[in-house]
Order: sequence, then structure tokens, then C-alpha cells
Amino acid sequence: MMILKKLGFMLLFVPTMLLAQNPNPSPELDAYILDEMDYENLPGMSTLIVKGGEIVWVESYGMADIENNVPVSDNTAFLLASVSKLFMATALMQLAEVGQIDLDEDINTYLPFTVFNPNYPDNIITSRMLMTHTSSIADDWSSMDTHYTIGDPTISLADYMEMYFSVSGVDYDAQNNFNNDTPGSDFDYSNMAADLAGYLVEVVSEELFSEYSNTHVFDGLCMENTSWYLSGFDTLDVARPYDWQGGQFHPYSHFGFPGYTSGLLRSNVLDLANFIIAYLQDGLFNDNQLLSAATIDEMLTPQVPDIDDTQGLNWYTEEIYLSDGGVVDLWGHNGGEGGSTTELYINPDNQIGIVVLSNGEGELLYVVDELYDYALSLSTSGVGNPSCEGVSIGETVVPPPAIQVYPNPTRDTFTIESEKGGLVILYSILGEQILKQEVSSVEEIDVSGIESGNYFLQLNNSRVKLVLQ
Repeated sequence: MMILKKLGFMLLFVPTMLLAQNPNPSPELDAYILDEMDYENLPGMSTLIVKGGEIVWVESYGMADIENNVPVSDNTAFLLASVSKLFMATALMQLAEVGQIDLDEDINTYLPFTVFNPNYPDNIITSRMLMTHTSSIADDWSSMDTHYTIGDPTISLADYMEMYFSVSGVDYDAQNNFNNDTPGSDFDYSNMAADLAGYLVEVVSEELFSEYSNTHVFDGLCMENTSWYLSGFDTLDVARPYDWQGGQFHPYSHFGFPGYTSGLLRSNVLDLANFIIAYLQDGLFNDNQLLSAATIDEMLTPQVPDIDDTQGLNWYTEEIYLSDGGVVDLWGHNGGEGGSTTELYINPDNQIGIVVLSNGEGELLYVVDELYDYALSLSTSGVGNPSCEGVSIGETVVPPPAIQVYPNPTRDTFTIESEKGGLVILYSILGEQILKQEVSSVEEIDVSGIESGNYFLQLNNSRVKLVLQ
């Protein structure tokens, strides 16, 4: 993923207004995150920390949809890209737990067509190889790229797998779909291998993978704002992906691809909190046992130490740098797609989990470093796991604003009325700071020199939209 040049873009900080309030606010951490968003040219971001089974930090920044003036909230869903693979792995390991899939069995035991590396036709490929990127399956982007669509994919996962892996499939290429390494002998990151693992879940469970996920993963974790398909959302609740070129943001259309199990899940930080809490609590979230403690321990154990000592079962370890100069290895996964960058990591030793989601293309690990460093200093309140009585897709609970602005729309001046006044800041829809001044409880503000358009006015923790004519 490309690291982008700083071009002086000031991003909007929008305090959480929907489901949760940040239990441990930090202006210093806010400032650091906003600086990183500015440097990396990221339009929006959601961040979360869990510790001891509860949410100890949640904050969102910037814009989810610039064109429609939608700020990011804690309820905004983002495209997770390859973080999706952790959910695919969860589903597969549920079937392995009950003996329906053997991780070390030839995958052809389960598949309706035969898969083999034509360079090594007598060597089997196993589920463990698929989940550790050692299967010798390669990503042939010359064919994969042709199947991207605007909106949801139009080809089923089953058809896509047969197209790519069956010798009679239209996308089968003996040279480009496989590499020259013996299966199980070398690491080669593979999205198609992950999709084949997801398809195994579909074949063995006799359910569509998306339906299996809904029933056996998302429902038990109360992940009501999570879906493999865009059709599961009101698209205004989904962060639009953006590219930064020529000093401005350019939106992508919401897109899909048929190999969805490797990278097309959309979710928000609040739903992801439930997922990582389950992993940190030996598979238990509230009264639901997602996986057994033994299964999670296996997933978070290096599987191929002679090849790559960081690789578990789809989970892997990432080095995180602390302010005191220390380094810690966290288990997790990152993701990168057009207009999307994501990070999710956990440390079972101290029960800390970190999520950072963005609808732009840039480096997020510095933010992960800061969040983890901050998490070390936080205490838990004992409230326990998040309640399942949350806000579903499309439902918002917005408190009445603590400020009144009139007239709105306005031309040259407006009056702002609040309980005690404070520092008022006017932002453009792109987050650029236009005006800043101290105001009393009732104050008239001159905006005659500001161009017409839509703006956001913030005073303390309240925000309203202001239209200048």
C-alpha cells in the first residue's frame, strides 16, 4: 500500500454522537491521530481499544462520505479488506472443532472438483496450508481484476472457485495460478487460497458462506452492523473509499468481487470489539462460545516456524513499538484495498485489543502503536462485555444539540446560542478549519467573508451543519 505525501489537509474531528461515548478521552491522542490522518491523507478513521473484556476507548474522525456531508461515527462501517480473513478462519475452525474438517487432510476430500498444483500433481494441499499461505496457490491478478464489480459481486463463490481451480475453468492457468514451490514448503501470501478455504466452509456446512457467517459468527457476537454484502447496509452507513491524487480526494464506487471471503467484509469498530473480546476471552462473548480456548490457542500459535515464525492460522504477529523503546508482538491482521486500510490486533497476555479502520490508502501502524501505548495506562471499570442491545444498521440515536444556530441557512451573520459559550470552530466539509473564536452564551458571528457552501460548526462536544448562501 502506497505511503502518501503530506499536502496540508486538515481533517475534521467529530466526537462520537451515536452509540458510545469515549470512556477515556485524550486530547493528546486525538491530536496525534489527526496529524497522522493529515500526513497520510486519510479522509476518515475509526479507532477502538478493548481491555479486560470492555471498550476503554472509541473515537472516530473525519468524513465517511465527503460528497454527501456524512462524518464518520463509531457506527460507520468500513471495508475491512484482508482483516476479513480472520472471520473466514473463525468459520473454518468452527467446523474443524466438531470434526467436519481435518486441517491436515487433502482438501479434495471435501471439494466437488479436484485442486492440485500442476507442477507437483502428487502433493496434496491441506486446509492448514491454505490458512498459512503455504499452499503454493498464487494470485493471478490478470484474471482476478476482471471480476471486480460496482456493488456486490455477480458471480457466486462456488462458481468463482471452479473457474479458477478446475482444469476446465475459464480462469484456470497452470502457470499463473500456482507457483513453483512444493505445497507446504514456502510462504506466498494468497487471497485465492483464503477464498478456497472459505469455499470449504460452504461445501462442508452445505450453507452459503455468507449465511453460515451470519448464523454461526455474527449473530452470536451481536454483530448487527456487519455484512459480506453491500446490500446488507444503507450505503450512507458505509464509509466511501477514497483515493488521494492531485491534492484532493477522489471517491471510488462501492465495489465487490466474487472471492469475497478474503477481503470484502464490512463492519464497524463496535462490532469488531465483540469479535476481539471473544478471542481474548478464550472464545467466550457474554454467553456465546464462539470457539474453544484450545482452538484459539492453536490459531494464535506459529504454524510453520521453519518457514515463517510469525504465521498462525490466518492470524499473524506484528511488531508494535512503544514510547519507552520497547517492542511487543501482537496477533492480528491488516488490510488494504482501493480506498481502504485497516488494522486489527490483540494481545492475549494483557487482554488488549486494537482496531483502526480508514477509508483511505496509507500507513496506520503508527496509530496502532500510539493506541496500544495508551491502552497500557488505562484501567478497566468492570462493566464487562458490551451489551447486545445496540444500534442496528440504519438506526441512530442522536441527542438534541446543545447549541442553537440561527438563521440557518444564512448569508453574512448568524447567532449561536449555548448554555455557557466556549471555543467555536467552523470546518469545511473536507475538514479544513475556516474560523475559530471564543464566544459567550449568545454571540453573533460574522461570516461575510466566507464562501457559500456547507460547513460544520462545533462548540465543545456539540456539532451542527451550517449552510452559507
